[in-house]
Amino acid sequence: MDVAAVVAAGLPGLAVSAPGGEAAAGLANLETGEPLTPQHRFRIGSVSKTFIATVVLQLVDEGALALDGEAGPVAPGISVRQLLNHTSGLPNPDVLQDMDTLFEPYRRDPTHRWEMSPHELLESALEQPRLFPPGDGWSYAGTNYLALGLLVEETTGTRIQEQLRTRVIEPLGLENTDLPDEITATKGLARGYLPADNPVLPGPEPVDVTELDLPFNWAGGGVVSTPGDVARFLEALLGGDVLPAGLRAEMLRTVPSDWPETDEYGLGIGRVTSLMRTVASPCGPAWGHLGFSAGYITVALASEDGSRQVVVTANWHVMTEEFWEPLGELVWSAYCG
Repeated sequence: MDVAAVVAAGLPGLAVSAPGGEAAAGLANLETGEPLTPQHRFRIGSVSKTFIATVVLQLVDEGALALDGEAGPVAPGISVRQLLNHTSGLPNPDVLQDMDTLFEPYRRDPTHRWEMSPHELLESALEQPRLFPPGDGWSYAGTNYLALGLLVEETTGTRIQEQLRTRVIEPLGLENTDLPDEITATKGLARGYLPADNPVLPGPEPVDVTELDLPFNWAGGGVVSTPGDVARFLEALLGGDVLPAGLRAEMLRTVPSDWPETDEYGLGIGRVTSLMRTVASPCGPAWGHLGFSAGYITVALASEDGSRQVVVTANWHVMTEEFWEPLGELVWSAYCG
């Protein structure tokens, strides 16, 4: 795995877990020069959705939720399935639709703390017009997993962190994985950066955003993990060790998804044949999710039976073709062998 070649494209650091083993290159901390290792933790962004979907489907298996039943008082008129596969028609809350306005307080004070609760964010989204009637379209929105996190808490009477820990993290031995309560809980975390010329928080040097307290840092995007832990999770999930066969099949039952990250979207997981439509897989489709968090990017993919996994994490948030081409070559060479 030529990890160093991808770092040479301008990243601080990159870590990989793949069939050939684990590797890392670059730095975990630009200020101190600390080398990056595969044991460093990363914010895995929307890869969190696959974890949350797993918790929800376990509750379906237990009869606490109905997959095609209404998502209760959390999202009236919308089914659990429609939240899981983004066919609910719910928009993102209006406060999250204008990135320039969203980041304005952070430009004044990078330690600014987000004040709206998940309940308040969901209420804001529910007050807006639906993008389409539930089930009549597809639109990726963090609101869906915001609602699912609240639904889990409503159903179980416990916090989503507790459900994730007892149902997924502990049974699978994911010792480096959690959903932190506070953005300042950074033990073992590689520092995350935005490029100096980024449009939201520009600076003369790469901008450290490791502790940027954004509203995405909860059920839909707040999990912290390592490449090895995420790979073990995908192996167990797709290998049939986490969900019964029927619900695993439902998870992989897809709808078309009109965005560059996936060809089709299931229940918290997507079918992928090319990385951001830049580099195509030479060995057929993979299943998984991409995750974008302030300062971090994660690519987490596996074969349909879970026997092959590739998880790549970078402490950098950049969306240029110059980045995706070498990363795509690395991902597919590691995955396809």
